[in-house]
Amino acid sequence: MKCGIWILSVGLLCVVGCDGKDDGRKKGQSYLGDGSDTQSESWKNTHGGISGKKSKPQPVTILTYDVLPPYAFRDEKGNLTGVYIEIAKTAFSRMTEYNISLVTVPWARAKREVEKGRAFAILPPYFHAHDWLTQALPHRPYIWPYSMSLYTQQDVIICRADVLQKPRPSYPDDYRGLDFVMWRGDGRAGAEFNRMTKGREITLHSVENVENTVKFLLLERADCTITSKATFYWYLEKLTKSDKYKQHTQNVSLKEAMTISTNKGYLGYTDIDAEKNYPFKKDFAIKFDIEIYKMKKSGELEEIVNKFVKRRE
Repeated sequence: MKCGIWILSVGLLCVVGCDGKDDGRKKGQSYLGDGSDTQSESWKNTHGGISGKKSKPQPVTILTYDVLPPYAFRDEKGNLTGVYIEIAKTAFSRMTEYNISLVTVPWARAKREVEKGRAFAILPPYFHAHDWLTQALPHRPYIWPYSMSLYTQQDVIICRADVLQKPRPSYPDDYRGLDFVMWRGDGRAGAEFNRMTKGREITLHSVENVENTVKFLLLERADCTITSKATFYWYLEKLTKSDKYKQHTQNVSLKEAMTISTNKGYLGYTDIDAEKNYPFKKDFAIKFDIEIYKMKKSGELEEIVNKFVKRRE
């Protein structure tokens, strides 16, 4: 068996094996199975088990997404890359006891699988130990622990420049009466903003992705958006080079109004039946954090970030 990192994209079903062969799952069975069988048995067999001999690297599956540049996305050749992906892959490559697969799924599904204990870990959640809780009593975090932080994202309000001729220092009150456009399902705007949209104090247009929010603003169909700063500017730069939108980028001035929050991204591990299903979790988490710490100390992590994120005033 070769030790390495696998990156797979899945639709409804996908089978993940660590040597590319059929892993024995029945046709129609979820690639996540019950969340544990192959990974748990492999650890027992290679780290004590019957023989007590270490041999093959432990297979590990981690769920992520590929829809949010520059954090996690597909490049021109279809390869999974981005800030979080390259940081994680670099650390994984040095954890030779493990054979790690990155599997891309919709984020809502990734969250659901880790909540049920059917996925070992997801990359890169924000810290949610206070509000991502089990449904059953006693309510407790279903992700724990979180790794060392990998990167700090900025969530910002960006508006057409003419909208910001009037000072708007207080969010969200000073944005009452405006039209916003946001990626459908994006919850970064906060509870008070959501209350105001439900009360029709703020009009909200929902679109399929962040790229469409930029287009909406350039076409002057909305006043503002709330977005990840790096992702917004990634798409704005892309559209500036597009024949269809180049003229709009010249005619419409977009301006950053304010930062509403900063959030760190992590590798988050399931805490549901983890001792049974993922007996290697503690060892993996410690080794991963050690590698991230060394990357931070050496400046290697910052070098990866700088390949994807342009520094802006």
